[in-house]
Amino acid sequence: MEFSGKVALVTGGGSGIGKATAELFAGRGGAVLVADIDEAGAKATAEAILRRGGRAEACRCDVTRWEDAQATVERARRALGRLDVLVNCAGILRIHLLEETTEAEWRQVLEVNLTGAFLMTKASLAVMREQGGGSIVHIASRMAIRVKEGHGSYAAAKAGVLQLTQMAALEGAPHKIRVNCVCPGFVDSPMTRTGYRDEAFEGWNRICPLGRPATPEEIAQAMLFLASDHASFITGVTLPVDGGRTIL
Repeated sequence: MEFSGKVALVTGGGSGIGKATAELFAGRGGAVLVADIDEAGAKATAEAILRRGGRAEACRCDVTRWEDAQATVERARRALGRLDVLVNCAGILRIHLLEETTEAEWRQVLEVNLTGAFLMTKASLAVMREQGGGSIVHIASRMAIRVKEGHGSYAAAKAGVLQLTQMAALEGAPHKIRVNCVCPGFVDSPMTRTGYRDEAFEGWNRICPLGRPATPEEIAQAMLFLASDHASFITGVTLPVDGGRTIL
């Protein structure tokens, strides 16, 4: 997968899967705008890319704000020349039973994980349409397909991302804009390490057919395949990347 001459915007690029995706895209010859609400994290990712001889910019972006979404897409076009790929990796995880979930927490999880993906997609579609095409890749979760107790707000938001993917794929197709989605299982990332104890990792290893969590880099490989020309006839697809867990 080569991305020479192409520009990607990666939200949530300051850590975890977003960071791995931004670095991999740049390593394959593309230019990247790394966006994150954690501006320091975004800058650290961009600086790491620059040190390796890649091309990258960084900016702060709150994906729940339409003004930020518009400004970030415009920043990619202005600083890097165009926008070929949007990767929506920004997300948060909260673990509570539904009865224990506050309205504020519910709204926050949906705002970041679902509304954020919608706003970034909305802003990018107009640019890609003008350019004559593009590719958008969302990150959802295995929780969007098979739920687990205590993940109500997260599962609901990620299930919404699946339908957002299909709707955007349908509307984007006449303009040569492809939209797809990756559903990771357990990933050994900073967000997962913050949200779960070691026992959760041990439990996953026992029930996952491949016997381990994914690395952020493995999820990034799937994201970039769907973004690449190798997937030129794939749109509206949800791809589980979960070590076989979904089949059980």
